[in-house]
Amino acid sequence: MLDFILNLLFPVTCCVCSAPVLERRWGGACPDCWSGLIPLEPPFCAQCGEPAPAIEGLCGFCRKGEHAFDFARSALLFSGALREIIHHLKYSDRVSLANTLGDILKECLERERFGGGLVVPVPLHRARERARGFNQAELIAARLGRPMNARLLRRRKNTPSQTGLTRNERRQNLAGAFEARGPVGGTVIVVDDVYTTGSTVNEIARTLKRAGAERVEVLTVARVANETVGALYERPRRS
Repeated sequence: MLDFILNLLFPVTCCVCSAPVLERRWGGACPDCWSGLIPLEPPFCAQCGEPAPAIEGLCGFCRKGEHAFDFARSALLFSGALREIIHHLKYSDRVSLANTLGDILKECLERERFGGGLVVPVPLHRARERARGFNQAELIAARLGRPMNARLLRRRKNTPSQTGLTRNERRQNLAGAFEARGPVGGTVIVVDDVYTTGSTVNEIARTLKRAGAERVEVLTVARVANETVGALYERPRRS
């Protein structure tokens, strides 16, 4: 009844397909668009979670020891409707989308071999968070049901957008961008919305380990895959 009244007074349309969203629990996207998101499933790299059709063990980057974090997994492929959902969460004030994204991420957390007890969302620079009004990683992480410290890390550099940068350029862009606000111990789970090259979470892992963390795990809603792998996931699946 409450949903019916709210829909009469404040109708909500899906941010992806513009269909009416009749149940508020779905946030700003309709059930059909949520159900069309593509889960990431094995095989993927045992350490960083890079999806690959024939991988066994570690990917090339992890074999070369290029990642400072110890374990990473993502819930969904960054494509199609999910691109729209995350974009609208961050740039259109559709903050209710964070609840469903967080619930999806919680399923991934419980399914995979995460050992960390403390959740730390990737921080925004204070100027960017002030302009946006929220940190999307913090909103998502709040749904995971584990202790969270959103102030353990500070982003001290307001780095330019990473869009369009190479892996090396991203690494240089983020060097020294974060600092820990106190000593860190044990295992920490770093939470973010999208894993692209891993440059952000790598720099955070280095920062946390310098502050005393023994192990750093990474959990993100979405993972950017190369075109070949992405196409394999996006093929219609047989029932």
